[in-house]
Amino acid sequence: MKSSVSVVFQTDEVCDATGISVEVLTEIVEYGIVEPDSEGQFWQFDLDALAVIKRATRLKYDLDIDWPGIALAIDILGELDSLRLENKMLRQRLDRFLES
Repeated sequence: MKSSVSVVFQTDEVCDATGISVEVLTEIVEYGIVEPDSEGQFWQFDLDALAVIKRATRLKYDLDIDWPGIALAIDILGELDSLRLENKMLRQRLDRFLES
């Protein structure tokens, strides 16, 4: 039987991996761009949250977008990713249906 292992990162590990300060991470959390897996003093983030944080900081520093704009952009990009995945699955179903 396989056990699923989830990787979590503490606040300082996220900051080291993304090159941001704790203050910037706090802003990212406050704007709802990511939500820590834990509450209180010791935040933890999973791999997906780490990827979103990296994406958000690239938008911030490369395009100079404010945090509310980044929150909206991240939501839209997530929806776009979901729609692309759904479209891919539907195309595969259609291809199998047409082959029959």
